[in-house]
Amino acid sequence: METAEILISRFGPVLAAAVEPSTPSGPTAPKGPTASADPADPTDPAAQAETVVLHAEVLHQLCTADGLLELLDWSRQGLGADPLACMWLGSLRWYRLITGSYPENAPQPPARRLDAQLQRLSSRGRLTVQQGSGTTSLRGLSQGQMSYPSAPAQPESTDAAALLRAVPVGLAPYIDATMRRAWARQTLALTHGHPDLSQKAEDLADLVNLLASGAPSDALPEAALAQKEKITAGLDDDVAAILDRQLRAAAGAAPAPLPAYSRLLQADSERESQHVYGVIGALAQDWEEVTRAR
Repeated sequence: METAEILISRFGPVLAAAVEPSTPSGPTAPKGPTASADPADPTDPAAQAETVVLHAEVLHQLCTADGLLELLDWSRQGLGADPLACMWLGSLRWYRLITGSYPENAPQPPARRLDAQLQRLSSRGRLTVQQGSGTTSLRGLSQGQMSYPSAPAQPESTDAAALLRAVPVGLAPYIDATMRRAWARQTLALTHGHPDLSQKAEDLADLVNLLASGAPSDALPEAALAQKEKITAGLDDDVAAILDRQLRAAAGAAPAPLPAYSRLLQADSERESQHVYGVIGALAQDWEEVTRAR
């Protein structure tokens, strides 16, 4: 398999790894006396009623990935698009998802399928945001103006949860290291601008790309572990755990138990309306369609 094909195939598993596996209908949920035969079965009424709680920056990561998808789709059609603008529009959609409205002075981005899917899950009580998460990024976007690496939002902020947005940048195929690092710096500058965070965002995008481009492995190489420790130093435990899962998924480590997880990650209208894994599956399907070689 070509390097780009490997990278593309890891997109869905990496994004899905951001979902806490102990979430009631997550891939590693234990079966108790009251659990159904398959607690991840989207046709089970109990599973349908469960709420998945996500860190706000995980949803921001999904919206950033969708912004990159829009960018890559424009490029596939031979039309120019500004990477920073596409990621900013994704961040504005995230802002509306969290707050219910766009920033006062911001444009209203065209609707995307991901918006409707996440809004539907939220309105049905199947998706909620971890209390208190994402506040720094919300503040960085609240002025409604697109920020640049040369004039970033909140250059003093050291809230490293925003680093999660660098993960999908590392999964973008057909770009070189210089462009990848530039995109990572750009997406962070939309809400944060501390030099240390910008450097970590670039390094994280490179690490994700390195791991997601190689042969599958259940363990991170020693050099990757050292780099991960450097990037995650000072992170909140929950965000560090998310990054750890995503880096292992980038390396090709399989979730367990695989059957329930895989079934939910397969995109169809039923799963998209019942669980965030179905939404991620639909996004991964679109990503593969847009990026596959022709």
